[in-house]
Amino acid sequence: MTLDLSAVTDSLIGLVKSQWTTAPIWTEIGGSPPAPTFTPVFTGLAPDAARQQSGPQLSMFLYHVEPDNAREALFWQPQLAGAPGGAPTRFLPLALDLYYLLFAYSEASYSEEQEAMSVALRVFHANPIVRSEPGAAVPWELSLTMEHRSYDEMSRLWQATTAPLRMSLIYRAAVVFIDPDPAPPPPVATASYSVGVNPVAALGPADFPVVSGTSRDGSYAAPGGMVPFTQTPATVAPGQTAALLGSNLGVTGISDCVYLLPPSGGEADITAWAIPADSSAARSALAAPAAAGTAPAGTPAPGVYQLRAGSGPTAAAAATRSNSTAISIAARVDPPAGGPVLIGSPPFTVTGAGFVPGATQVLAGPVTLAPTAADPGPGQVSVGSAGTSFTFSPPAGPTGTVVPVRVRVNGVESDPAVWVTL
Repeated sequence: MTLDLSAVTDSLIGLVKSQWTTAPIWTEIGGSPPAPTFTPVFTGLAPDAARQQSGPQLSMFLYHVEPDNAREALFWQPQLAGAPGGAPTRFLPLALDLYYLLFAYSEASYSEEQEAMSVALRVFHANPIVRSEPGAAVPWELSLTMEHRSYDEMSRLWQATTAPLRMSLIYRAAVVFIDPDPAPPPPVATASYSVGVNPVAALGPADFPVVSGTSRDGSYAAPGGMVPFTQTPATVAPGQTAALLGSNLGVTGISDCVYLLPPSGGEADITAWAIPADSSAARSALAAPAAAGTAPAGTPAPGVYQLRAGSGPTAAAAATRSNSTAISIAARVDPPAGGPVLIGSPPFTVTGAGFVPGATQVLAGPVTLAPTAADPGPGQVSVGSAGTSFTFSPPAGPTGTVVPVRVRVNGVESDPAVWVTL
C-alpha cells in the first residue's frame, strides 16, 4: 500500500461503524425493537482533541509506529543475497507495526462510554484479520491483536495527552507494508564472445514474486461449541484451504505458478491447487486435494514443507522464483457423525486421510496410546494399512472425564475433531 497510514485507521474505524446498528448489545440491553440507543462520532482523534467535540466519541487513535525489522528481512533478504551492498534503502519496503489507543468519551454518560467500548471490543474480537475492500487497487491484509499494557504505562500515556484517564485499550495492527520508491530497471548484462560475434543481451526479470508466510482461518467443533482459530504458519490437511501471502503473486505475469518443496528435496507444481476467485497479487488461496497422495493430484504425506512462487519450470523462469516459506501438512481427522464426543463402547474407529502406518501417533489427552497390530485394548491404537482410519481404546482415567483425541503424523498435529469419555 502507499504511504497513507490514515487508510488503515479509516478501515478499522469503518469496521466498527458498519456493524454498530446490528451489534448484539442492543438486543441484550432490552431494546424493542432492537436499535442503538445512541450513535457516537467515530473518529481517530487523540484524547485531548476528542474531548473538545460535542456528543459521545469513539476513537481509534494511532499513537505509535514501530518498524518490523524481522519481517522486512524475512521478505527481502533472499532477493538481496548476492548483490554487493544490497539495494538502496529507498527501494526497500517499509514494514510497520501500528499501535492504536481505543477509547470512548461521553460528556455526561458513563454507560454510553462503556457500551461503545463493548461494541468495539466485540467487533475487533470477531475480526482478527482485517483486509482491504474487494476490488481495491492495492490489496492488503493485516492482523489486529489486543496488547497488554500495565496500568502505569497507560497512565503515563494519558498524562502525555493532557486528558483525564478514561477506559482504554491498546491494539496492534501488523504488518503494514509501505510501498518503496520505484526502483530503476535492472541493468542489462552483456556477454563477451570471440571477435566477429556481436554481444548478446542477457534478459532479466523486471520484478520478482516475494512470499512472506502462510496463514489459515478455520474452526472446529468442540464439546462446548464451535471454536474459530487462525494459524500462522498454516497447517493444512486434505480438503482444507490455506493462503500464501506476499507480493506479485500471479497478477503481474511474473508469478503464475506455486511449488511445494518436500523435506527430501525436489519440488511439485501445485498451481492446480489455486483458487483464482479468492486470490490476488498479495494472497494466493490454495485448496489441498481431498484425497491423500502425490502432489498435485493428491495431498502428500504429512510433514513440514516449503512453498514458493514462480512463473514456470523452465531454466529461464527459475531465475524469477521467489523465496520459500513454511507450510505444514497434517492428516485429516473426520469429526464423528453424532458430534465431537464419541458415543458407545470402545474400541472406536476414526476415519480421515493421511494416517501413515508407523508414523502416526494418537494421544487421548496427555496420554500417548501404544501402537498395536491387533485389536486395541485400553490405551492402544491400531492404524489401518490404507491410511484412512485408525481404531483405539482410551486409557483408564477419572471416570466421566472428556479428553481430546490428538493425532500427529510425522510430528504434525491435526485439527481437533474428536473427544472421548474415559
